[in-house]
Amino acid sequence: MDAFNYLSVMVSMVLGLGLTQLFAGIGNMVQVRRRVKPYWVHSVWIVLMMGLHIQMWWSFWMLRVVQEWTYTGFAFVLLGPATLVISSHVLLPELVDGTIDVEKHYYDTRRVFFGLLAGAGAWALVLEAGMGLRSLIVPFRMVQVFGIVLMVLCAWTANRRVHAVSTFIVIAMLVSTTLLTRYRLGQVGME
Repeated sequence: MDAFNYLSVMVSMVLGLGLTQLFAGIGNMVQVRRRVKPYWVHSVWIVLMMGLHIQMWWSFWMLRVVQEWTYTGFAFVLLGPATLVISSHVLLPELVDGTIDVEKHYYDTRRVFFGLLAGAGAWALVLEAGMGLRSLIVPFRMVQVFGIVLMVLCAWTANRRVHAVSTFIVIAMLVSTTLLTRYRLGQVGME
């Protein structure tokens, strides 16, 4: 088994943990649904996090061409999936006794949650260049920078309108960039 296969197994395990955490969180909230006060933005972000996990896993196919792996490179590659898993954990409220106000949890944890997503975005921004796959200066980087700025904005403000609009923008960005750059395995668009 070559280094890429080992890496893909590890990445799959880490991202699988994140998806499992999200699915279990949904199941847990359904079990105590009478005590959960839902919030639509939070619910959409749970679905978006599933999409981000899948997108990240799908994007790892491009790493198959890396010829030489180092411990540092391997650890750096795992940093992105780990950050996504941790942010998924932060997104899910703790199911304590009494009413669970999901909206309050969302805004109470927004700095950490969106800060982690901004960090994952920064990681993704430099991943391809750091692994020698393509230049840091390609048009797609503008989309990534915009996404990072959006995550920083959401971390900074508790304005509900900003969060609602940002959520719809992220949906549009995820769908459009997936179709343009990662719809087929190995596809790299917006060079």
